[in-house]
Amino acid sequence: MDENKINHLIEYTKMCHPKDAVDISDGLDILNMALDGLRENINLTLSKLLKEKNYTEVREVTNASESVAEIQNLIDGYVIMLEVPLENDEKNEYEESATEEEKTIPNYGDYVVNDALSHNLYEDFTHKKVTAFSFEGNRYEAKDWKDVLVQTCDLLADIDSDKFYLLVNDPVMKGRKIAYFGYESVVTNNGIKNCQMKNLDVYVWTNLSANQIRNLIRKLLKKYGIRISDFYVYLRADYTALHIDRLSISEKEIHNDDKIGKYVRTAMRKISNSRYEFSLNELSAMQSKKWSKDELGLDYPMLKPYKEGVVTSEQIKEGSYRRYWKEIFEFNNKKFFVTSQWFDRNRENFENWFTNL
Repeated sequence: MDENKINHLIEYTKMCHPKDAVDISDGLDILNMALDGLRENINLTLSKLLKEKNYTEVREVTNASESVAEIQNLIDGYVIMLEVPLENDEKNEYEESATEEEKTIPNYGDYVVNDALSHNLYEDFTHKKVTAFSFEGNRYEAKDWKDVLVQTCDLLADIDSDKFYLLVNDPVMKGRKIAYFGYESVVTNNGIKNCQMKNLDVYVWTNLSANQIRNLIRKLLKKYGIRISDFYVYLRADYTALHIDRLSISEKEIHNDDKIGKYVRTAMRKISNSRYEFSLNELSAMQSKKWSKDELGLDYPMLKPYKEGVVTSEQIKEGSYRRYWKEIFEFNNKKFFVTSQWFDRNRENFENWFTNL
């Protein structure tokens, strides 16, 4: 295929189908890993031939090794071209504490997994909770995915701190909107976005999902010339089954580039139509002004109970002004109005809340 066509296809895939771009890049990385093994075996054969002074076959084996290296360089080029900014390949999924999980997840023990089973960095970690990782043969316990990232950065800095400092200005380590390493703490209305390393005056961007952290660690390992296949993580729980219903409502007709009001209304309608069950505590919190302010940045309670026999136009008001949509939403077999007072500043908080249902 013509090289220009390949380049155009890659750019199209990154722009219109970023998840596929990530999947293709993962596949190429796996192919490269297999070629690493082939090249190592070829080099062992080459060493044996040289030791035996079998120079007749040395040239043929050397050519094979060079061919593998050329193919790997070509693959590396495509992998770099396919790179999608980490903040774009998926929505963030924030970590819950173990205490909160036990409060909100029914039959918590049903979702616990074997924490002795290792997982590589080519797996999908959506809705999976981490407990540890192994690096250079040593196992390190971790509170959450953010902890895995920061500890990994600290370990790499211990290997070569000068190389790590270079990452701060490395274009590969910068997304479209954010830099993954910097010298200043970043705090917004939505909380702390990065964390300082243990022994360096460098801050690591931690406001990322599990898969985004996975991808960033892979980039870091490549920078240090460490095989991605030598890094493993260990899980403590897998909540994928709990999110099947949520995925079915969030992936249809909901686009996070819509205007915030349309986006929220469509998402809430999907939740309502899917008969999603909130816990009693969740439903109560969503009707409180404090929770709505603290979690979503709203000036009014997210939900307002619908009252039978009362004129709708009066129910959707707060004071003299309409603050709720007329549409009635049903959650847990109860009817509610949803506030209409959404602004772009609320988008990130709502996406995080919705993603983690």
